[in-house]
Amino acid sequence: MSKERQDKRDYSRVNTRVREHRREQAQVEWRRRPLDQFIKQKEGNVIDNQLHIMKRTISRFDKHLTEEIAAKEDANIQDVRDAIEDDVRSFRDNVLKKDSNLNNRTVSDRLSFLSQLYNVLERQNAIAGNPVSRPLKEFRENHDTETDRPHIPFLRMKHFVNWLTQPFSRAFWLCGLKHGTRLGESINIDLRCLHIDHPVFWEIIDEHDVRLDPRIRDRPDTILIYEQFNEKTEIPNEDRPGPETEGEVRERGNKRKEDGGSILPLDSELKTALIEWLLVRPPTYDLVVNPLFTTCANARRAKRPAVHHRLWKNNSYVDSIQNFAEEESIQNCPTCGEELIEENLADADKPGRRFRCRRCRTNHWRSIYWDNGLVTAQKMTYHQARHYFTNAHSLGYSELHDGVIPDKVRKKRIRGDSNSDGDTEDQTYKQKKYENYDKDIREPYLNGIYKFDLYDNPIRAVGEGWES
Repeated sequence: MSKERQDKRDYSRVNTRVREHRREQAQVEWRRRPLDQFIKQKEGNVIDNQLHIMKRTISRFDKHLTEEIAAKEDANIQDVRDAIEDDVRSFRDNVLKKDSNLNNRTVSDRLSFLSQLYNVLERQNAIAGNPVSRPLKEFRENHDTETDRPHIPFLRMKHFVNWLTQPFSRAFWLCGLKHGTRLGESINIDLRCLHIDHPVFWEIIDEHDVRLDPRIRDRPDTILIYEQFNEKTEIPNEDRPGPETEGEVRERGNKRKEDGGSILPLDSELKTALIEWLLVRPPTYDLVVNPLFTTCANARRAKRPAVHHRLWKNNSYVDSIQNFAEEESIQNCPTCGEELIEENLADADKPGRRFRCRRCRTNHWRSIYWDNGLVTAQKMTYHQARHYFTNAHSLGYSELHDGVIPDKVRKKRIRGDSNSDGDTEDQTYKQKKYENYDKDIREPYLNGIYKFDLYDNPIRAVGEGWES
């Protein structure tokens, strides 16, 4: 901020004399450039996409404050440090809540970003008090920010997965449903991250001159999900000598928090689906790093828009969710022929997607599909598979699946949420080198993972009925 703008600061908007005094004692850089300093501090601590959203939210608030509120009140507002609670309420009610793209949960998250900003400014002695605290609390008390994801019975999910016919969509969806992987994590899987005990796999690996990542080289029928990194991060090809160590700059980041990445067992269904996909996957001989999931158009790593079109857009591919919805559309009650009432049941114990007959009161499940009439949390997105995997394998929780994967294995080693519980034992003493992978990870996973009965004769995986 220029000296001229500093001189024009309207200190009458300071809440208390203490606040004004503390401003005078604040660190110079945090006082002059609070937004730049805050974003600089956050860089490297949050993923790029979240940092972008955070920066955009704060910029929107700054613009609303300095252009809308300042003009209306004829106040000499210079930046976010001049904000008071009423300014935050105005931004909340007139900007965030009126944005049709934001649901209650997202509005709460955006206000939380602002709250983080003011908490940091207060710690840096750049401001006294957080003007967001009360408006945020008011919003959470008066709005439902915990929209439940839809309850999809196991038979319905099984029906959907069996409906998929294309090798790409079947393998991609199963990566999410079998392991709870995120969209970006699946996109970032490379051929070197796979170790499939099958001749087709070894033939493709040899053709592409791929050397397996050391972490899975001695573990057949496993897949590696890279550890956390940001968008635009170059992932080196460290196992190759010479210029090929250059690697690839990734357009999508990974959120996986487990140190060193996660080594995930393959069951027979996912193994078979991956072999099917590899048989039709376009060759990528000219690439330094060979991605697992490619687009047919240019044989390059699949990007999020391309995946979105393949899996959701009804005018793109036969396996899109919207095509599934059209094939399963129900106009009248199959039982009595009466008109059906569509229900979202957002406030029910098990919010789901179903129809209720006006006459016989019978409930009929409606399709799993991408419906813009639903709030984001209730759309069948790829991230839904992550939630489904968690709920189905939590003992006695969901009735989605009879099996169970132990909590430690499911959350830390498969989902990759965290590598420690935060206590001294987990942080200091427990080390992966002491674990027996087959007994501690593979066996409990294979004993609990659900089966969709996709194949009459699936290719059995290591640990499923035979010794490696």
